[in-house]
Amino acid sequence: MNHSQLSSLSLYADLLATYELANIIGTKDREKIILEHLSDSLSCLAPGCVRSGDSVIDVGAGGGLPGVPLSIASPKIHMSLLEAAQKKVRFLEYARLELGLENIEVLDDRAEDVGRKPEYREAFDLATARALASLPVVLEYCTPPVRPGGAILAMKGRLPEEELAQGVEASGDLGVELREVKKVDFIAQLPQKERSLVIFDKVHATSGRFPRRVGIAKKRPLGL
Repeated sequence: MNHSQLSSLSLYADLLATYELANIIGTKDREKIILEHLSDSLSCLAPGCVRSGDSVIDVGAGGGLPGVPLSIASPKIHMSLLEAAQKKVRFLEYARLELGLENIEVLDDRAEDVGRKPEYREAFDLATARALASLPVVLEYCTPPVRPGGAILAMKGRLPEEELAQGVEASGDLGVELREVKKVDFIAQLPQKERSLVIFDKVHATSGRFPRRVGIAKKRPLGL
């Protein structure tokens, strides 16, 4: 990463720490933001899923993690930050302008609705999700916008075997297959946390039954 990219990451940390209209990610501690949130987001680069020129959708983007750090580190990707909470949408628009990131767009919408819109359905190379929901729910939100041949990268902390099995069970209905579960080993200087990157490949088109209407994925998760 060059000096300009490092400066942009530093400015992004400042924006998260000093934004006064809402507490976007639960902490205003700048050092914690850098060590625990930005470094965590950049771990998505390790599996090689983020490729130059890709179109990426960050589902449930929140304050822009991992989407904003990935956009800074990989300036040739096109990143769509999908978020429905208005206070977070406003922050994302503010951050995009302050950082001058022309490779980012902010989508003010729900995952269930975006997955059914022709302009977004099966239009992306990669979908990412961090701290969003259980794995079956993440897959139902993330799979419809991804094209066959693309991938879903779910960032999970502790990943019980039962949750992984439920995700694998749900994947068959959605047209995806588990590629790998990659454990992230953080360097000793960083806070150590349990982090798994769960990667699914989209092998064929998703049935028109999915995504189901708003709220159903969480009430009746696939794979149970």
